[in-house]
Amino acid sequence: MKEPGYVYILTNPSFKEDWVKIGKSSVSVEKRVKQLDGTSVPLPFEIFATMKTVKYNEAEKLIHRYIERFTNLRIRDNREFFNVKPEDALAIFRDVAMVLDDAEIDEVYKKSVADDVETHSGGQRIMQTPARSKKIVWLVPANSKFFDLAGCLKKYGYVYWSQYYHFQTGDTVYIYCSSPESRVRYKMVVEAHDLNYFSEMEQEREFYVDSKDFDLPVSHNRFAKMKLISESSSERLSLVHLIDHGLGMAPRGAMCLNGELLEYVSNAF
Repeated sequence: MKEPGYVYILTNPSFKEDWVKIGKSSVSVEKRVKQLDGTSVPLPFEIFATMKTVKYNEAEKLIHRYIERFTNLRIRDNREFFNVKPEDALAIFRDVAMVLDDAEIDEVYKKSVADDVETHSGGQRIMQTPARSKKIVWLVPANSKFFDLAGCLKKYGYVYWSQYYHFQTGDTVYIYCSSPESRVRYKMVVEAHDLNYFSEMEQEREFYVDSKDFDLPVSHNRFAKMKLISESSSERLSLVHLIDHGLGMAPRGAMCLNGELLEYVSNAF
């Protein structure tokens, strides 16, 4: 009798928010992830979900074909990477599993979530996904034309940041304040991630230059709580010096810090 194998959905903190890898393996997905953890990706893959079946070859082809037939979301031809939300990929897994006799889906991302339920002062129970074991250092831009971060941190010492990237509890975040400052000003730590909106967050509305802009992150409904560790006004953290140590241009979105630039920013702070 043919041995079962796996089709998997993998995410990666270094990828764009909605990039996934959908592939197959004749060995355990945990072992496959270790095999993929090489020099081609800066951070390890994370298992989002798996499907176990003896027809894993056919299942993978069907899933890829399903995505390609109704979308143009394959990032490169003949590759296993797709610009699709992992939740949407999982929905396709479920559809394919219905036509297979032995398919077993394991929604790995849900495991241990119950251990991470928090109750905040607003009284709402917040669910967050488990944090990865490897912590990441981020460089994140902030624009005072839209949000008064300095005022918020002075009053509360923390901020609820709209989470469009894979911030997770324990990560370090350096905040780059855009023009006219054009420098790294704050060092933060992520205290909680993947938070749903709750009443305490309403306190930040006053720091939006246009209070209507507050409604956009609320509708996104995914936040990371970042606590201030320290603040700096060092000239060494200005854009010109950051570029000298490996930054290509003023950051326009969150990026992972590594190599020379990470060492420089850490030491300059």
